[in-house]
Amino acid sequence: MTDTIDFSVCNLATRQFAPLQQLHELGLRLLGMYSHQPTGEYRLLLERDSYNETPEDQLGYYVFALGSHQSPRYIGWQESTSQCFSLPVLVCDSLHWYPVYYVSESSYVRLQSESKAIIVFDTIAESFRPMRAPIVSTNSYAFEMDGTLGIYSRNYAKTTIDIWVLQNYKSEVWNFKYRIKLPVAEIWGKFETFDDLWNVEVVSVDGDVLLLVSSGRCLSYVDNDGKLIDSFDHGRKYFFLSKYRLKQSLVQHTFFQALESSVVNTSPFI
Repeated sequence: MTDTIDFSVCNLATRQFAPLQQLHELGLRLLGMYSHQPTGEYRLLLERDSYNETPEDQLGYYVFALGSHQSPRYIGWQESTSQCFSLPVLVCDSLHWYPVYYVSESSYVRLQSESKAIIVFDTIAESFRPMRAPIVSTNSYAFEMDGTLGIYSRNYAKTTIDIWVLQNYKSEVWNFKYRIKLPVAEIWGKFETFDDLWNVEVVSVDGDVLLLVSSGRCLSYVDNDGKLIDSFDHGRKYFFLSKYRLKQSLVQHTFFQALESSVVNTSPFI
């Protein structure tokens, strides 16, 4: 899914693409895409956080079924979900967000012991609820790890990573799994171009975790023991890690056939 200017949907493996013309100019923001198990439909969770020009506009959340000729369906508004949404994590038929806060060093010290509830959207009931989170720093992010939910936290200097894993989904019991100290000096020693503007992301690999450390033209891989696995210079002046993860699927989704202007093996693939 893309939501930069106009909405569109594509499958990179089957090279199918279609614009979602019904969503254009509605003032909606994409929060997530999911499979609705009771109907077999793929649906979009959307948000309107400011009024459009039409009087019938409602602030809140909407659901849109891909391939449908109906307008997005309003499902309500909950003040408790009014947060800064990052990319969702899909676990147990629910989308999960940990509230994202961009803070200065002084406010980070003040807020570092606060814990915010995880926001959960049940894709079957299509409703929101809170989930208990561990006491982690404000600079924390949710991710999927081996079929369950994880949260990783970074200190302000981004030199230490703490990782929590949800041990029991129903009882919301969390397990502190790793504290990883990054080999900063070793990474810096490999690249003259490595600077203070660097970023760390945690990804799940074969039931464990791998840390991706990027700065400028440099990208490094670090394991859960803090050992530098590999580094390389990718040659680009600016490089930013994305939280998007591509998962190859050769499934021919039927909703593409119902979408107007659906194409295969054409722009944007050539």
